[in-house]
Amino acid sequence: MNGNSRQQVIPPARLSVKAGFVVYSHNDQERKIIILDKGELAAVDNSQSPRKIMFTMHPGDLVGVAALLEREPFRYDLEATIDSEITVVGEACMESELKNIPLWLLAVIRELSAKNRLRKEACRHSRAGNSLVSLAEFCRYQKKGKPYPLEGLIQEFCWQTKASAPSVKEDLKALGRRKFLEISGSVVTVTHPELLELFVDYLEYQEQDKPWPPLQLSLNQKKALVRLSIIEDRTPQDPPAWLAYFQKNNIALTAADWIKMQGLGWFANPKENLFVPDSKKVQYFLLALRYEINLRGVL
Repeated sequence: MNGNSRQQVIPPARLSVKAGFVVYSHNDQERKIIILDKGELAAVDNSQSPRKIMFTMHPGDLVGVAALLEREPFRYDLEATIDSEITVVGEACMESELKNIPLWLLAVIRELSAKNRLRKEACRHSRAGNSLVSLAEFCRYQKKGKPYPLEGLIQEFCWQTKASAPSVKEDLKALGRRKFLEISGSVVTVTHPELLELFVDYLEYQEQDKPWPPLQLSLNQKKALVRLSIIEDRTPQDPPAWLAYFQKNNIALTAADWIKMQGLGWFANPKENLFVPDSKKVQYFLLALRYEINLRGVL
């Protein structure tokens, strides 16, 4: 090192390549950084048919930092679209450079590289923990009866959640089989947004391995629910009066049944110890019973 404390630095390679030349193949074992000095390069995914250009590079652009520093594989082939000039920083070159920089700077470089890798992983993975639940929630807020372009709906959902289009198409078919929406050619129509709300709740209980309340009712509780849905007199009554009302209509309920119905929200409590049916909650449970087969997916 002729008295110089710095170790010998291996310079990067500068190359001129012709149009069509494969600058880097995803099968290459050696990791490297490619810097484009002049011309144009294209990152190509040759695993697809037809092959797909993922992005293009212009002078000043570079790729391969994560591949070199974090050993993260570069998934595409890099080709010159026109005659170009590039700079290649190989492993030996980078290692010789890193040996000559302060340790604190090396730590900063590695930390930034690691954070960049995590950001890219986050971008590649879906934001939706359960894509079927998320899609049902998404479709629930679409206008009932309005036809939407199928591909446009899929694209919008994928943009919001980072889900893959093929998996979204399969989930849409699952919702269609349950009659929550209709798919006709290139058009999708949400026919029952209220059922999509139920379906989301049903799936969330399943994920938590908990029984969904609408599907845990006894026969007499179901009869009471139907009776509440057609009641006209909404005069507030106390619990004994309500139990007597059900008894009069040949529905035998116990105090335990009453406590459960209260807990399920079937009754509003406008005055102390006086109750009236909560129409919205009653309809929610009634709808769940009517469409139990659709919700379970046993069609």
